[in-house]
Amino acid sequence: MWGLRMKLRYSRIVKMAMVAAIYAALTMGLAPISYGPIQVRIADALLPLPYLEFFGLSSAIGLSLGCALANMLSPYAIYDIAIGSIANLFAGTVAWFIGKIYRRSLYGVILASLAQTAIVTFMVGYLLLHLLFNVELSIAILGVFSGSIISISILGTMLVMFLMRRVA
Repeated sequence: MWGLRMKLRYSRIVKMAMVAAIYAALTMGLAPISYGPIQVRIADALLPLPYLEFFGLSSAIGLSLGCALANMLSPYAIYDIAIGSIANLFAGTVAWFIGKIYRRSLYGVILASLAQTAIVTFMVGYLLLHLLFNVELSIAILGVFSGSIISISILGTMLVMFLMRRVA
């Protein structure tokens, strides 16, 4: 029994680390489009992963850690590290919760990705860009929202639907 527990614990840590590393690498590698008031953070396509039971809450933590690492390059520095990481943790947890209710359904994946888009838009667009850095509200909201629709709601949904067919 102890061996199985340890194996499961290591499995969660590996998933967390892999998601964090991929998120950070994608964001940093695509830095010109990943930061700023108008952004398409391709790494955010990973945000719906916690919806899948295989990835679960471990990936939500990985998304938060990956965001903290990636945001070290952000022009908004420590504020983006804090707010972005909290946004990703919250968005990942919401996807996990929705995944518990709507197991393996297109409706659930779309619902989770739209909820995540709203969370990221509010926290990054409104709290970070508008309130803290005085970016015009319409630019901040539309810039983050449009990028999030592309990365989370379109690419993320496609990724989860692809994985849903391949991951038990």
